[in-house]
Amino acid sequence: MIAVIMHVRTKPDKTQRFIELTTQLQKDVRANEPDTLLFQVLQSQDDANAFVFTEFFTTMQAKEEHALRPYHVAMSADGYACLDGDPDIRCFDHLGEAAITGVPA
Repeated sequence: MIAVIMHVRTKPDKTQRFIELTTQLQKDVRANEPDTLLFQVLQSQDDANAFVFTEFFTTMQAKEEHALRPYHVAMSADGYACLDGDPDIRCFDHLGEAAITGVPA
């Protein structure tokens, strides 16, 4: 399983548009990507322009295909135009079976 954590900041005048885009993207991912186990966008309670994406994919192929989906491609340019700076994207591997199943090791 592959985990991706992405931190982004939005331009204050683009925050609402970013929320609209990512809310729709979450719906599209959940409806069309069974190998994306979790796709959640979170907004900071302390800073309305700070967001975190949490994404879990069953395989590296699922992660790579995610960004190529038509709905993702269609919103990407508009979404990136909302950002204030570059996103901080990091990929992680799960450690142990307990991290995957939630069952104590």
